[in-house]
Amino acid sequence: MRIVTLNEVEKDLQNLADQVGEEGFIKAKALYLEKVAVTKEDGTPLSADDVEIVLMPKAEEEEEEKAADDDEKEDKAEDDDDEKNVAPKSIRIETRKKAVATAARMARPSIAKPRPFSRLKNFRDDHNGEAVEKALRFGHWLMAGRGIRKSLNYCDRHGIEVKAHTEGVNSAGGFLVPDEFETELISLREQHGVFRRNARVRPMASDTLRIPRRSATLTASFVGEASAAAESTQTFEQVTMVAKKVAVLTTVSNELAEDAFVNLADDVAGEIAYAFAKLEDQCGFIGDGTSTYGGIVGVSSSVGAAGTTDSDSGAFGALSAADLTSFMSKLPAYAHTPSTKFYMHKTVFHANFEDLMISSGGANATEIRNGGQPTIMGYPVEFVQVMPSTYTNGQVEALFGDLSLAASFGDRRSTTVQVSDSALNAFEQDELAIRGTERFDINVHDAGDGDNAGPIVSLLS
Repeated sequence: MRIVTLNEVEKDLQNLADQVGEEGFIKAKALYLEKVAVTKEDGTPLSADDVEIVLMPKAEEEEEEKAADDDEKEDKAEDDDDEKNVAPKSIRIETRKKAVATAARMARPSIAKPRPFSRLKNFRDDHNGEAVEKALRFGHWLMAGRGIRKSLNYCDRHGIEVKAHTEGVNSAGGFLVPDEFETELISLREQHGVFRRNARVRPMASDTLRIPRRSATLTASFVGEASAAAESTQTFEQVTMVAKKVAVLTTVSNELAEDAFVNLADDVAGEIAYAFAKLEDQCGFIGDGTSTYGGIVGVSSSVGAAGTTDSDSGAFGALSAADLTSFMSKLPAYAHTPSTKFYMHKTVFHANFEDLMISSGGANATEIRNGGQPTIMGYPVEFVQVMPSTYTNGQVEALFGDLSLAASFGDRRSTTVQVSDSALNAFEQDELAIRGTERFDINVHDAGDGDNAGPIVSLLS
């Protein structure tokens, strides 16, 4: 049995493909691999399953040159033909070139485009590429992290970086998601979640980020002629953010990884993004400072007394117009910006606010049924599904204001993903365990106090 390297295999198979074409290539390849032992350049043996060769079509210029040579030979042999019955040489050459080029295109080995087993739910066609292609690239990147030879080769050919974490990125035990995939995951998190999309996102270059916050401003006053002006001081305080690590763990069957490769990548990307987005929303909106929320205190727990309205309605559906106007009027003028919105659970909107708007009639009833994003008094409504959906006296059922002025979202590190076939019971059950991690922090630094309302105010049930 002849021993050959991967480079030699690639050249031999390319020659076979050029000779036998697409129809005969599969059989020719199988016969060839039976007669050789494939190794890496360093001599490490490889199995036939590890050999994945991308074949390039034979250059059409070579085919055309060969066709031209053949035509010249034919011309010499046909010198005695009657010129009236023979087409001019230039026409014959051109016709022959077209025929050979067409035959070459039909004979070249084709590379099948991946086909999803069902409609993709998370990746989308956009200016960054087709959904199927993006899912395929992400799927190969996932499997390359597990050491699958075909996926490693694919990533190498397509310039997809597969790199383990080092101390420089402040974590170990995973693979940093490349920028092209992280962009997709962030888009999905923003799609599934609300807080990240509306708060001010601040990149964190280290574990701790300190943000200067103005706590007192300069004061202007009248002064008399030749009198000294009263001195005032502008002061600042520090808002500190400390990165916290969160993780999500799931398992998928090996059959799914093999048979529905594109859909596997689509499902994994969507599930990881959804899990992170949900936790971010929980911390940002209802966090109470306990370990459940990583010590984060969310907006609902931070709004000061001056910005809180107690409707004392007794039940959903009993909200009054006076409660609504009192609630909205507490928002300071500077917080009325293009980003000012209502935040509440979808159930609260339909059971409380929509009922109030419909019962009032007129334009109020029609503006929430415009087929687009729901609005209240002209302000957009963001549905936050982690906020309360059932009535409990004294709980925050709705928020109103500009979240980007009230809170900061610290993004320390992009997503990392690790794939294993031995974690949990994956080995026994022939599954793959997939773990995703990220690091972030949330600080609600401006939510008012007992004397002054902040840029976001709350409504109590």
